[in-house]
Amino acid sequence: MDPRSPSERVPMETNNANDAYRAAREKLDRRLTALNHVIREHAERQYKDRKNWGYVGDLNDLVQTLDGVLESFGAKETPK
Repeated sequence: MDPRSPSERVPMETNNANDAYRAAREKLDRRLTALNHVIREHAERQYKDRKNWGYVGDLNDLVQTLDGVLESFGAKETPK
């Protein structure tokens, strides 16, 4: 059984792997755009609360997660 929720999977409404890949890629691009938007909002909140180290922890957690994603996709190195 697939542990991902139905909203995370791209429906395989076609037998064409390329079309399914492109649909998944479009979904990924929307997620990345949303992530950038959320990070900008996070930065605005941090600017108003500059002494709060929690914002640093938030970003460090996200960086660690993204490093894991990069590794799972075969990245030789992660940006420093």
